[in-house]
Amino acid sequence: MIPLPGGPELLLILFIVFVLLFGILGRWIYRDAKDRGSDWAWQWATGIPIMFILGLVPGLLATIIYLLVRGEKVEQ
Repeated sequence: MIPLPGGPELLLILFIVFVLLFGILGRWIYRDAKDRGSDWAWQWATGIPIMFILGLVPGLLATIIYLLVRGEKVEQ
């Protein structure tokens, strides 16, 4: 078996960092979509981080699509 550089502790730290980053991204997208009156806020907030898990290019494409179709802010 090939030893991991940094050991399993490094993998655990990286996993926690990625979960936090995806959580922050999802929260930002959810709040932004809700501020803009989207009925699809939770779908955007979960879909875009999932696309980043699938790869950088799909994640960036999903983010660009969201930014193009999100609409204007709704004043309350």
